[in-house]
Amino acid sequence: MTVLRILSDGRFHSGSSVGETLGISRAAVWKTVQKLQQEWQVKINAVSGRGYQLATPLELLDKGAIVAAIQPQYRDQLPELHILSSVDSTNRYALDQVMKGSATGLAVLAEHQTAGRGRRGRNWVSPFGRNLYLSLVWKFELDARHLSGLSLAIAVAILRALVKLDIEGVGLKWPNDVLWQEKKLGGVLLEMRGEANGPWLIVIGIGMNVNMEAVDANAIDQPWVDLQTIQGRHIDRNLLAGVLLDELIQAVSSFQQSGLASFLSEWREHDICLNCPVALHFPNRVQQGIARGIDADGALLLETDGIITPYHAGEVSLRVSPHGR
Repeated sequence: MTVLRILSDGRFHSGSSVGETLGISRAAVWKTVQKLQQEWQVKINAVSGRGYQLATPLELLDKGAIVAAIQPQYRDQLPELHILSSVDSTNRYALDQVMKGSATGLAVLAEHQTAGRGRRGRNWVSPFGRNLYLSLVWKFELDARHLSGLSLAIAVAILRALVKLDIEGVGLKWPNDVLWQEKKLGGVLLEMRGEANGPWLIVIGIGMNVNMEAVDANAIDQPWVDLQTIQGRHIDRNLLAGVLLDELIQAVSSFQQSGLASFLSEWREHDICLNCPVALHFPNRVQQGIARGIDADGALLLETDGIITPYHAGEVSLRVSPHGR
């Protein structure tokens, strides 16, 4: 039990009652509240005579609830599940734990990240208790060439989890962005350690906008959306985390056996770039063309001047709306 868990119901709690529950002084409660507000940007109302109250209730991550949402046959493949209040990056923490001896299959979730990252080193906005910040470590007995489509398979696994939760209209943008009506909903960041011929230890990092508040998103530099907006209601983060881990475990096991093949049809069905003019960004240049889908290895097929070329790297931006194609 922590101060934040006591306050998570959104009701007023006096400093003395919180201190009595936790066996600490009122002054210690006050210091904790200050830390929550200053370091984690948790908004807490303090009213004389009434006590402390979260400005909006929080549903904190709960290991039991998350595991309950994973099918029994996949729970054994998740030997460790760490839930953190705050961390710089779930990916970095997960990799550190494996380097210290944790088994592959380790999953890490955090309420808050201080240095969450997106693709190309971008900052991933990570307000406390609002979204999903998840990392899963998996060992692949594959050479580097056969791992090229993994990020696409992970994006499809996210799509499958969202469909299970009745969230429709989700699209995929190469190589691994999850969007809704052209607005960013989630993303994937893979970090790899290994030798060219394998095995590879891969940290699969996922960020998902769940119950975001507009003020928390001021630092986001692109159109975005969260699941709460899509569904018109508060989203159960524990259920989402469990269903997502369930689909991820199935996906990495399938990819280990047969590569991208079992994910291709779903990717192509939800590819928002298909047959659209796009710009493919590299560190030192931009290649424009028409996106013609993906090949069997997950490479983007880009048509320029009538010639179709596969690309395994780069970042896609849509130059015109894909609607009406």
